[in-house]
Amino acid sequence: MAFEYAKVILYAYPHLAALAEATGQSAENCALLSFRSAESTLALAERIAETLAVKSRLLALKEAADRAVDACTEEERFLLEYKYFRRRKELRGRFSGAEVSCSERNYFRRQAALLRKMVSELRRRGWTERAFLEAFGAFAPFMRAFRALSEGQEGKLVAHRGKRDIRFRTEVRSRKVRS
Repeated sequence: MAFEYAKVILYAYPHLAALAEATGQSAENCALLSFRSAESTLALAERIAETLAVKSRLLALKEAADRAVDACTEEERFLLEYKYFRRRKELRGRFSGAEVSCSERNYFRRQAALLRKMVSELRRRGWTERAFLEAFGAFAPFMRAFRALSEGQEGKLVAHRGKRDIRFRTEVRSRKVRS
């Protein structure tokens, strides 16, 4: 299963609005300081226009991701929050005391199924891998994350958890009795 682009979107999701704002601010600063630039006016204007286009694409991606997350159940939202979003405030507030109603083994299966669901939801909204790469192929933060995921180095994106913040239902297995 190679859905690295969707994982990039999910890891970036809590920060998409801030990224769009910072990108817009960067374009504005570039325009305000254009008198210091050694670039031609046309090249500078193109760079500013491209930066504003990236901001617009980030906002469109956030809107699509918001709708995709809205299509999830409460338990799926908890799983997304736990694995990808990692917002402590949400985990300690809204999801405090949440327990995954499955074994630890099935947790990983549910995460894989949830990723497939999110890919489907994003595709329904026009965000395929191709569309993502066309929109953000030159956006360094996303491409660094995409490369790390493609190379199997997800640990570069997220810190290892020191302590487990998730509780699983304990499984009780019955033994076969031989007669």
